[in-house]
Amino acid sequence: MKNIIIMICCACFLLGACDKAEVPSIYAGPNGINFYYDQEGPYDADPYPNSNKEGSLSSSQPTDTLWFKILVMGNVSDKERKFSLKQSELSASDSLHYYTGLTPQVEVAVPGVNYVAFDDPRMEQYYVIPPHTSELLVPVILLRDPNAVFVSFSIKYRLHFEIVPNDEVKILDSRFYRGTAKFTQWNW
Repeated sequence: MKNIIIMICCACFLLGACDKAEVPSIYAGPNGINFYYDQEGPYDADPYPNSNKEGSLSSSQPTDTLWFKILVMGNVSDKERKFSLKQSELSASDSLHYYTGLTPQVEVAVPGVNYVAFDDPRMEQYYVIPPHTSELLVPVILLRDPNAVFVSFSIKYRLHFEIVPNDEVKILDSRFYRGTAKFTQWNW
């Protein structure tokens, strides 16, 4: 009986000595974002990880949406953070060292004509990282160009775009800040 009382007293003492301390975050580096990368091809984000699907437009389907996953790196935040995207301007160096996919049969997508421009007010709602979020999906909304001149049954387009760093979010890994949207506009 004496041993049981001593064990109960020790247990009460140990439980009373426990303090619920807040564990600080281990990570102390900068915060940033990058596209999800699925380990295939060049360092471009893929709207459909582990697949080769692409957007398609026709008279019966005048719009299509490709969703790209963005990963938030560093500590999650208690507040909303904003970021933006822009169409990439590929250099001659990119053409040599980076698969652009641009050929005479593939055209560069034009903002406002082939896709909803990244600086369009309709897109602002998608460029917000909600509090306590570690990943989000961002759309690229493709548009059918009714004035397109067809040489064959279809026109293939490619859009290279990138994350624009700001004071709230940085680009931590320069390999994963670009994305590519491939889509076809059919003649029918």
